[in-house]
Amino acid sequence: MYKNILIVDSEANISACLGFLLAHSGFNVQTACSFREALDSVETCQPDLVLLDTALPDRSGYELCQALLALPHCSHLPVLMLTTQELAMERQKAISLGAMDFIVKPFNPTEVLGRVQELVREAA
Repeated sequence: MYKNILIVDSEANISACLGFLLAHSGFNVQTACSFREALDSVETCQPDLVLLDTALPDRSGYELCQALLALPHCSHLPVLMLTTQELAMERQKAISLGAMDFIVKPFNPTEVLGRVQELVREAA
């Protein structure tokens, strides 16, 4: 059975890179580039995991993480945050809002794929 991954990142090249990597690894991938688009996409895509950038054009990824996990059907949805800031405070903020993990950009694609596979397996 295929797993659905929602990538939320305002940078098209990041979404394309991650989308290509995950699609070629057997995942169904949908992308969104804003808070509003992500909320709409989560209803249609019903993701098994969300890769979420902390910086979105309309609101923060932290706010989106909190909003997604507040939805009854998404309360146990694994969220993997992506950020450009490697600060312990940022990691703690993400985890405290319910994210399962935190990866710093630029990232190693193999590391991202491994974390996605692990989180999807754990959530099953």
